[in-house]
Amino acid sequence: MATDAKLAMQALVTKTGTFNSAGVDLKVGAPLFGNVLWARILYLNANTSSGAGAATFRVTESDDNSSFTGIYQPTECSLTLATTAISGEIYVPIVTKHRYVRLELSAISGTGATIDYQADIVEARP
Repeated sequence: MATDAKLAMQALVTKTGTFNSAGVDLKVGAPLFGNVLWARILYLNANTSSGAGAATFRVTESDDNSSFTGIYQPTECSLTLATTAISGEIYVPIVTKHRYVRLELSAISGTGATIDYQADIVEARP
């Protein structure tokens, strides 16, 4: 685990389709009890050119930084998109025993849907 309070997961990007960030090496998995890790996603200019759509994020895990599988994907990780741009932040819990994690923009829909986002890993303390 990094010694910084924040660990970059994804630099600011603009996406119109699905996208996988690079894997982040945690060195060890997050503890199952005690402190919890979160992917903090800051998004802005999330919208469609017409109609409605959605953007869905999830965190995936891997032992070898090549074969990733999903950890958790609650409905809270989905954003509803419309013609009016939205901005904000969402948190996705990371509970894993695997060494690597990455953020996925696993789905984006809607006519001309686009989103700008960046993400980092933060530690939640009770």
